Amino acid sequence: MKSFLGLFLLCGIYSSLLGDDAVEYDYETDIYYSNVSAFIDLDRDANITDATSYSETQIYTNLLKNTFKPNIFLLEASLHPMGIGGLYFRQNHEDMYNRSKIQEFNWAKALTAGFEEPYALSFFVGRMMVFKNNKDDNIGKNRAYMGTLVSIGDYSIKDNVAHYDRWYNIEFKLKGTRDKKDKDLDWSFRVGTRIHENKNFVNNIYIGARRSSIDYKKSVWSFIYNSAFSTMIAVSADTFNLTEAELMLEKKWPLSWGKKVSFGLGLGYLYNSGAKYKGKLVDEGIDNHQIMFRPNLKW
Repeated sequence: MKSFLGLFLLCGIYSSLLGDDAVEYDYETDIYYSNVSAFIDLDRDANITDATSYSETQIYTNLLKNTFKPNIFLLEASLHPMGIGGLYFRQNHEDMYNRSKIQEFNWAKALTAGFEEPYALSFFVGRMMVFKNNKDDNIGKNRAYMGTLVSIGDYSIKDNVAHYDRWYNIEFKLKGTRDKKDKDLDWSFRVGTRIHENKNFVNNIYIGARRSSIDYKKSVWSFIYNSAFSTMIAVSADTFNLTEAELMLEKKWPLSWGKKVSFGLGLGYLYNSGAKYKGKLVDEGIDNHQIMFRPNLKW
């Protein structure tokens, strides 16, 4: 945590030296993934492209063409509240945790599966475009970017137990958010590798995608305009054997009692081949099949 604060303090010093517009800050609150981020402009002599009128194809094409001309450095500190909650619940209420199991189904694991670390610090270098709904609007989350992302942490989670493990993620990522007055669109595509210092975890190579859409003017029951999906598959970096595969489908309901507030309910499946772990983590047992259940409130 001290390193997180120190890096953001450096961003503040950098901003004060070069001007208030040298660094932009943003944050996101979510019960599964919350973060605070700092965007540092690497090319202050050139305006960042406004892609408001671009189609998705044009956005992807433009970013891909300019991937090796980075104009942004991103620093992000993230927390996984539900993952942390699962750790706390099992550590402090072991009996209740065990009683939450119905035959082979464990409610606590179903609500927290899919998040392998309690927190992370990430660094991104790449090309960014912005979306300006109105000329004077704050950009906020209205960005699309493509480039290299490096994430680090010091704990990995298995079955709601944290194991000390300095890990590193290195990935190539395309990510974007269109935050309009009456609709939101998020997308993410990534390919990368996860490296562990704890030898009980297997290094892997993965590919994943996510897309989420909310339209506050469409029917709340529309699956086309108010839904999300995510998928991921990983193999061992040594043997290329399948380690895990994940699929999550989510229905979203825009709520009328708040400005741009929505409730989501996700149902997913996580397959773990057992090749993801070694040593004592294998001896503790492997759940090859895990149902995932994710209620979520976003604002």
